[in-house]
Parts: sequence; structure tokens; C-alpha cells
Amino acid sequence: MEQRWVYIIMGIVIGAVVTAIIIGMVSTLGSSYYYYHNGYVNSYYNLYGGYGYSIYPINKSISMSMEVPSYAHVYPQNNTIVFTSTQINLVVLAMMGNDAESMFNATPPPYVHGDVFVIYGLINPTLVVPAGAIIHVTFINLDDDMYHNFVVTTVPPPYPYYVMPYIGMYGGMGPQMMLYMRWLPPANYESGYAYGYQYVIALNAPGTYWYLCTYPGHAEGGMYGEIIVIGNGDGQVIGNYQNPYAPVGYPGMRPGMMGW
Repeated sequence: MEQRWVYIIMGIVIGAVVTAIIIGMVSTLGSSYYYYHNGYVNSYYNLYGGYGYSIYPINKSISMSMEVPSYAHVYPQNNTIVFTSTQINLVVLAMMGNDAESMFNATPPPYVHGDVFVIYGLINPTLVVPAGAIIHVTFINLDDDMYHNFVVTTVPPPYPYYVMPYIGMYGGMGPQMMLYMRWLPPANYESGYAYGYQYVIALNAPGTYWYLCTYPGHAEGGMYGEIIVIGNGDGQVIGNYQNPYAPVGYPGMRPGMMGW
């Protein structure tokens, strides 16, 4: 009889331990996987290489990229965007070069030979920002068969095939950028969703920076662009940056491209 009670007590203890473990697992998963909606993005947040990535409706991604902020002055004639605020929202799309040219009626820089970034209707544009700018990056991969990321570095082109260790070796990528080096999967056009993530970067010192994709061969093929940081942090850029063209709005995209 005593041995029977020992077995019963052992069973109760084991059951309690297993239950506690299951509850802990469910609680952890619940805190890292949830549904989020802010009017633009239906996002499923996951822990992905130390930071979160989201799932963006492709149509909404295109709409976001077309909404040029009032402080962003787009110059299609020389493929430049001048920002006159120290708080910048930057929506960046990764795409196949031919698709970007057709969809946005834009011309890529001559060094481009493959996939590209699209920023407010321009392909791999030069970005001019004031010193001290806080840039809120929203990066979305609209490519249907390639992985991409969006990284800022001080190491200039040309880039080798394996660019990630190259820019790390020459001190052009700080610890913060290391968090955003994970490549996002291709978009799923059957379901109408694409993968993206958001992060914030501060560009305090005047100088020249570069944005690029670190997937092997992509930066080598021209998937990069220039960031020029000027001024003294007061947000005054246009008076210091001599652009010969008057600012214009978003150049538009042709209707019906890729089914949108």
C-alpha cells in the first residue's frame, strides 16, 4: 500500500513539472508571436536572427513606397532624394531590376546589372540627409526568387562577391548593423505577402555612407547606393547641397504592372 502511494505522489510531481514546462513554452511563444495591425501592415512578429520581421501585403508595400514625405524632395533627373528633416521615414523595396524599371518607370544607375533597391520611385538613388538624422527604415523584399537585406556601411564600392566579410574586415559595419544582416526570404506572390523588417539608424557625422545588400554577388552586381550626410545637424540641407533640378513629386508607376 505504501509503495502504491509513492507511485501516486511521483506521478503527481512529474505531471506538475511537465505542466509547468508546457505553460512556460506557451507563454514564451505567445510573447514572441502575435498579430499586429497599424492600418498599413498586417504583421506576424517573429524572433529572426535577434530582431523581428513582419509580413507585409504586397499592395500595401507598393502604396507605402509611393507616399513621399513632405520633407523628401525627389529629383528623378539625377536620381537623388534630398531630405530636409532630421526625423526621416525611409521605405525601401528590394526588387528585380527589370521589374523596378517597368513598375516605376525609372532608370537605374549605369553600374546596375541585377537586383535593385527602390526608394520613393527611384532606383538606387543617392540620399542626401542632414547630419544627426534619425532614419526609420522600413525594408521590404518584393523579389520573387532572391533573398535580400538593407545594410548601411562606410566602405565604398566596388564590392567583391562575398561582400559581408569584406565590409566587416574594413571596419565599415558596426555592431548595430550586424543585427540587420540576415537576409529576408523572397515574396510570396501567390499569397500576396512579402517579408520585411524595421529598424532605426542615426547618421551623426557628415560624410559619405553606402547602403547595400550583403547577399553574395548582389552588391557586386550593383545593388547599392550612396548616402551623403551634410550640415551641422540643424536639418538645413538644400542650402548646402547644390542640386540643379527643381524638386518634383513621385514620378508614378505604370498601371497594371505585375497585376497590381
